[in-house]
Amino acid sequence: MTRTSTFLYCLIIFTTGFTINSIDSKKNQSAIEMLLSDLEWEDIQVSGNVISISKNSSGDKRLDLNVSNINLSGFTSETKFKSRILWDNNHPVELGDQIEITGTLIPISEPRNPTQFNYKTFLESRNIYTQIRADSLILIRPDSSFFSWISIRKKALKLVDQNFDSVTAPIAKALLLGYKNELEGNTKQAFARAGLSHIMAVSGLHVGLVIAPFWLLIPYFWSRKNGTKVGFTLLIVVLFFYAGLTGFSVSVLRASLMAVLLTYGKLFSKSSDSINLMGVAAFTILLIDSNQLFEIGFQLSFCAALIILLVLPVIQNAIPYWIRIKWYGTPIMVIIISLVVQFGLYPLQAFYFGEVSLISPIANALFVPFLGIIVPLSLLALIVSSVTPILGFVINYPSLVFLELLNDFVSYSSSISWSWYEVTRPNVLTFLFWASFVLVVASWRNPNLKWRLMAVSLFTLFFIPLDSLLTKLEPKKMIVTVFDVGQGDASLIRTPMGKHFLIDAGTWSPGSNSGKQILLPYFKENNIRKLDAVFLSHPHADHIGGILELIRGIEIDTIYNSGFKYESNLYQNYISEADSKDIPVVALKAGTSIELDENLLILILGPEQGKFNNDPNQHSLVLNIIHGDNEFLFTGDAGEDQERRLVENYGQLLDTDFLKVGHHGSKTSSELFFLNKVTPEIAVVSVAEKNRFGHPHPEAVERLESTRSNIYYTSRDRALIFESDGKNIKMISWN
Repeated sequence: MTRTSTFLYCLIIFTTGFTINSIDSKKNQSAIEMLLSDLEWEDIQVSGNVISISKNSSGDKRLDLNVSNINLSGFTSETKFKSRILWDNNHPVELGDQIEITGTLIPISEPRNPTQFNYKTFLESRNIYTQIRADSLILIRPDSSFFSWISIRKKALKLVDQNFDSVTAPIAKALLLGYKNELEGNTKQAFARAGLSHIMAVSGLHVGLVIAPFWLLIPYFWSRKNGTKVGFTLLIVVLFFYAGLTGFSVSVLRASLMAVLLTYGKLFSKSSDSINLMGVAAFTILLIDSNQLFEIGFQLSFCAALIILLVLPVIQNAIPYWIRIKWYGTPIMVIIISLVVQFGLYPLQAFYFGEVSLISPIANALFVPFLGIIVPLSLLALIVSSVTPILGFVINYPSLVFLELLNDFVSYSSSISWSWYEVTRPNVLTFLFWASFVLVVASWRNPNLKWRLMAVSLFTLFFIPLDSLLTKLEPKKMIVTVFDVGQGDASLIRTPMGKHFLIDAGTWSPGSNSGKQILLPYFKENNIRKLDAVFLSHPHADHIGGILELIRGIEIDTIYNSGFKYESNLYQNYISEADSKDIPVVALKAGTSIELDENLLILILGPEQGKFNNDPNQHSLVLNIIHGDNEFLFTGDAGEDQERRLVENYGQLLDTDFLKVGHHGSKTSSELFFLNKVTPEIAVVSVAEKNRFGHPHPEAVERLESTRSNIYYTSRDRALIFESDGKNIKMISWN
């Protein structure tokens, strides 16, 4: 254990050094990439080879291009770099093709909302610093290379399509080759909830299955002159070839390096300590690419392997030998390994995914043992089908049936309510407790070390609830989060007593849904399990766009709206969906009030009774939220007509500290007669950059600026968070 601890300590030192060295990812940029990243919205022409093809949430293609030539306003260069290409045309493109793109340099978006996925950092970790929206694509030369990893992998993917149907082929590509680009988001989520996502990530399990036949040949090599060297060389060739087929994924590289080092130790009587070998593998990968330290796959892969190596021997020794040698010994060990890994990886799974599978041990016991037959059989079938397609299909048929059963099981089990559960994102103390507890189990046969580690574990366990208690003892404040949902509206209010209500639900368009992509992930990340109310100002899609996803994805007490009837499918569907979930939908009118928290009063200032015209905007729900001395006015898409009625009905009562500006700063909103009554200290305009409506209108901006308010725009400032203690309002930085 001392040797292991020493090595782990050294590994931490090395990885820390690499982390510091890799924090500024810009160091990898070439001069031309730095220039291009500053020339947003410029026209450009590039040519190069396609190295990756995937799809975004709206189904449009994304190509990663190894650029070899560029033409920018007459400036040409042959500097090589990678670029992401956004392409919404059905023009056929394949891996390895040499193409020419004409398009526009567009900025790579950074997170625009708290806890949102950092797309820019993700691309930078892959050494991609530029993004081009393609207007035209010309195929210069299709991939004609006979031996390159891209062409070999492309041929293997085509062979998978030949041997599997449209349902199982994407699963087979992930299972055998680590190619996940064709997996739908729902499929990935279903496998994660069934606890089987690890079999979709080619890893040590797959590497072990691939080289298993090799171990049958080892005695043959041992009996020959220089046989160990020949056998060792063959192992390296097999592993290198399989790593190439899988795109040199980190998990395969880690397992392959460990297999090579372990075999070297066995064959040549060198050290074969598995933990040390894993550390060497980690160090080697980080030496090649230090950014891997921040990759989820790298962290999960090495942590899972470390947990198995540390904890499993202790548990194995506790199981009687007569059980281990029985026919049911293997399924029992699979279940134990699954439980050990799932327990050990709990903090990482909770941190990154917010979900933990409960059905995982059963699922793994049912399917993982068969992978020892299915994976080698399928790979053999691919090789055979490249020569004799019919024979290859016959050999592969059991694998086809297996994947059909696997897919049916995953679809069913992931739909069971108890098969998975959402968890709170853990803090640093939780990670420390978990790590110390794993080490307690690992050192069980070393009493002195065990009790020391147990003391550390109990010490950190004591502080976990204490940290939560201190948070609850903090002064009660109201938090307003104005999300950046593009050309739409969505604001979350957390009351002093910890309740949550939402004002508007963002936008909807094909491929874009604020509820699914912004709001639900935020709620999940912040452990918000319930909305005590949702206020929908009016039934336009830029204000109710995400409500269907919210109804289906989170508990909602009551939905309040303006009562304006609308004929859109989105409006009708949310009314119907709310009814099916027994969520009351209540129409509010001016003159009423709602008290969701004893520290808050919500006054309804609009709309008035009756229908004034056919414009839903002019019948917007208008809320005045009072917290102590602070008042917050939310006006939906109220325009000049409704603003005039508000002034006539409420006059000086409109005087507030915070104004959520109506109708995204349109020309017909935020009139002076209205602003002179409101006199806000803070004004927030929810608006998309480069929107087709020209919002905010210059005249509206001029009127807002005349009030001398602090004006914020989500297009410029991204999401905004404000904190009220009942006397003052201050903005909270989140990025």
